Amino acid sequence: MKKNAKKVLALLLASTMLFAAAGCGKTEEAPVDGEQTTTTSTEGEKVFRVGAKDPKCVFDPNQYTYTHVFVVTDNVLESLIKPLNDGSLVPELLTEMPTLSEDMKTYSFELKEGVKFHNGEILTSNDVKYSYERLIKKQVMGSILSPVVGYQELVDGTATELAGFEIIDDTHFNIHLSDVYTPFMSALATPYAAIFPAKACEEAGDTWGRDVLIGTGYFTFDKYEQGVGVTLSKFDEHHDQVAKIDRVEYKFIEDDNTQVLEYQKGNLDYVEIQSTMYPVYSADPELKDQLVPFQPAGGFYILYNTKEMSDPRVREAFSISFDRNVICENVFHGTAAPSKSFIPAGLIGHDEEAEVYPYDPERAKQLLTEAGYPNGYDVRLTLNAAYPLDIPIATTIQEQAKAAGFNVTLDQVDSAAWGEMKLNGGMQACISSWYVDYNDPDSMLYPVSDGRTDYVSSFYHNDEFKQLMIDGVRTVDEAERHEIYKKAEHILTREDYAVSPVYNETKYSLVSPKVQNLDLGFTLRMFFGQVDIVEQ
Repeated sequence: MKKNAKKVLALLLASTMLFAAAGCGKTEEAPVDGEQTTTTSTEGEKVFRVGAKDPKCVFDPNQYTYTHVFVVTDNVLESLIKPLNDGSLVPELLTEMPTLSEDMKTYSFELKEGVKFHNGEILTSNDVKYSYERLIKKQVMGSILSPVVGYQELVDGTATELAGFEIIDDTHFNIHLSDVYTPFMSALATPYAAIFPAKACEEAGDTWGRDVLIGTGYFTFDKYEQGVGVTLSKFDEHHDQVAKIDRVEYKFIEDDNTQVLEYQKGNLDYVEIQSTMYPVYSADPELKDQLVPFQPAGGFYILYNTKEMSDPRVREAFSISFDRNVICENVFHGTAAPSKSFIPAGLIGHDEEAEVYPYDPERAKQLLTEAGYPNGYDVRLTLNAAYPLDIPIATTIQEQAKAAGFNVTLDQVDSAAWGEMKLNGGMQACISSWYVDYNDPDSMLYPVSDGRTDYVSSFYHNDEFKQLMIDGVRTVDEAERHEIYKKAEHILTREDYAVSPVYNETKYSLVSPKVQNLDLGFTLRMFFGQVDIVEQ
């Protein structure tokens, strides 16, 4: 999506998302790029081979928001509700979508009868209650449940159970909210709200997500080898239908170009490509027709530590000290567009009339002078080493910002250090990204919602913005919600400059012609239950 007074999302989905770092396991030496670690397939089996990167942490969506985690857990774990690519929601573990009370504060649920976890246990209301209480206690994405009665008491440790979760029997339960929260169903469809078997999860302890991961999904979690890969096998007793493929093999290859080479050799069926290489692959007669584009809802931005960079004029100056068009042209070769707003097109609250942030070093220098820095300003820009494209983006910003009086130093750290720095306020400014977990502006604005900003080293607080966020989730009328979020986004990015949107991208993947029914949705979720492999 993300300490946690508001809610999600994202997500991505959906990518370079904001993370917690507690619990990462020790990283073992990875195989040399290009060295094959393929698993021998039994003759006649259908195996989907995915190029991936080792997240170097446990596969637990209660603790980590990496897309590298979700690409695995989406196929092992399930939430009560599932998002579709058009933004709609359908029941997953439920007989139907929950009913809502007249005051819009109580949701009533009915679980499907006889849904089996991978260990043979039957899903009950208690497993749902346990999963939600665990999510809250982990306090990484627990705030998606902040509207539930008793949430804060569970966070504070003054209660051991979630008071607003009322179990009726093994398949029926109610969830009581303290106030109206219109995106609640969408929040329950996120990967963070996955349902675990209470007994097995508790017994697994710290090995959960590393040695043991049990859900109700289409595939069982067989093996995770750090630096090597993950293997999943189809679950023959899935409550809906059995997967069409027998196995999913994620092969960890850290170098993007090596992933593509392995794809060309026929050792992989799916790889995501870096935008920098799009011109090369789109011009390749053998690969161009295998490139599949998709447009995730979200984007990249500069996140500021508003305690250190406390003057909005400094943040505004930095926002106009670099040319977004140059970044999009030189780094992304036309596969990205300069951001006009933080809320992307397609979501409620997106301002269609907003203009691209200008590149204006003279105005930036004037703002710095007005803020008391006539001789320039030092900025430490932190980058996550897991995302190599951050380097050319950051070096472009570093070079261009000199003309505005900014001395930018680059601080590249690994994912574990990145998470720790975000937890401990160790960043002055960083390149970050956010992709929605569901089709709602509340999901997009989640990283900068009140409480969450302390977790990500932003420390941004604005009472008007906070109230607009509250008003947005209590409002049912879509037109009213649009105006609320449009105003909130303007305060965030055009008045306080708490974040500086940079670009929105189109992602591309190489997909083998023998792969069928692979859907790449706007939330960056990857569900392989319907994927089929047809030999050419």
